[in-house]
Amino acid sequence: MSDSNLATGKSNIREILTEFLVYSNLSLTSLFSQFFDSKGYSPIQIGILMAISPTFSLLANPFWFSLSKKSAPGILGLMTFVAAMVVWGVYLSSSFVLAFVSVSAMAFFIASLIPITESIVVPSLRIKGRRFDRVRLFGTVGYASTALLSSFLVEISFSSIFILSSVALLLLSVISRGYPSRSAAVSEERTGGGRLPVTFIVMLAVGVASITIGAFGSTFFPVLTRELGFDLSAAGMGYSLMAFSEVPFLFFADRLLGKLGNFKILLLGLFLTGLRWFLTSLVDSFPLFMALQSLHGLNYVIVYYSVFNYIHFKLPGDVALKAQAIYWMSTMGISYLLGSVAGGFLVDTFGLKTVYFSLGMFGMLLSVVFTVVLIYTGKRFRPIN
Repeated sequence: MSDSNLATGKSNIREILTEFLVYSNLSLTSLFSQFFDSKGYSPIQIGILMAISPTFSLLANPFWFSLSKKSAPGILGLMTFVAAMVVWGVYLSSSFVLAFVSVSAMAFFIASLIPITESIVVPSLRIKGRRFDRVRLFGTVGYASTALLSSFLVEISFSSIFILSSVALLLLSVISRGYPSRSAAVSEERTGGGRLPVTFIVMLAVGVASITIGAFGSTFFPVLTRELGFDLSAAGMGYSLMAFSEVPFLFFADRLLGKLGNFKILLLGLFLTGLRWFLTSLVDSFPLFMALQSLHGLNYVIVYYSVFNYIHFKLPGDVALKAQAIYWMSTMGISYLLGSVAGGFLVDTFGLKTVYFSLGMFGMLLSVVFTVVLIYTGKRFRPIN
C-alpha cells in the first residue's frame, strides 16, 4: 500500500506502527535505571538521572507543542531523528556528571514524545472514523514485546537496549513524514481558553497520586529485582508482563467505563496500585513476585484511560486541549519527578522494601479517603462519571 493510501484512506496501519514504536522506545528507556545500577550509581543518583526526563517534560511540552502547531508530523520527525543519535551519549558516559549531561540532552527530545505522538495519532484516527483504544492496544504490545526481548539481550550486553532504541526512533522519524499536515490542523482547531471544571481537577489529583506511586515502583523495579537476587533478565520480563497485563482492560475499556464511570474506575486504579506495591514488598519468591506484576494491568492504564476518556468525551474541544496538556505535564512531569527523585532519597534513608511497603499502604488509604469524600459529596460530584 502506498504512502498516499496510508495517509488518506481508511487504513490505520500507520497509526498502529506509530503507537507500537513509541511505546517500544518507552520500554527501553525504562531499563535505563538497570543500566545505571550496573554502573554502580547510588539510588539517589539513579533517581536524579531518571527524574531528568520528567523535569524536561514540564519545560519541553510547551516548547514542542508550540512548534507543532505548524507541522506536528515534521516536529515528531525532527525529535526522533536527533534522539536516535543523542541516546548513545548515555551509553558512552563514563561518569555520573557525563551521564547527567547526556540524559539531559536526550530528554529534551524524547520527554514530550508520547504527548506529541498522540496529538497526531488521535486527530488522524478521528478523520478516518477509527477508534483510539484499539490502536493504543498496539502500543501496549510494542512495550511488552520489546521489554521481553530486551530482558534476554541485556544479559549479553546493555548496548542492545540502545541499539533497539535508535532503531525504533529512526523508524518513527521515517513514518512521521507520511502523516498529513491536517493532523496538526485538527489540533489547532481545538485550541481555546475554556475554564477547567472542578471534576477534572479532582480526577487529575487522584491520577497524579496514583501515577506518582506507580512511577516510583517502575523506576526502582530493576533495582528491587537485583536486591532480591533475581537474574538480570527479571526486570525486562517484569516490564513485559506489566505491559501484556494491560491488554484485557483495553479490550473492555469502553464497556467498563460505561458501566462504572470514569471516577470509580480511577479510584479502583489508585487502590490497586497501592495494593500491588504493598504486596510486592512482602514477597521473595520469584514466581509470586512476577505474578503480582500482572496487577499493573489495573494500575496505570485504567488511570490513564479513565482521565483520557473524560477529557476527550466529556469536555468541549477548547477545554479538552488545555486539560490534555496539563494532564501530560502533571503525570509525565510531576509524578515521575517525585517518584524518581523523592523516591531515591526515601530509599537511601529507609531502605527499598520499606518504601515500597509504605507507598503501597499510602495509595490504598488515599483511595479510601477519596471514596469517602465522593460518597459524602455525591451531589457535588454527580457530573463525574
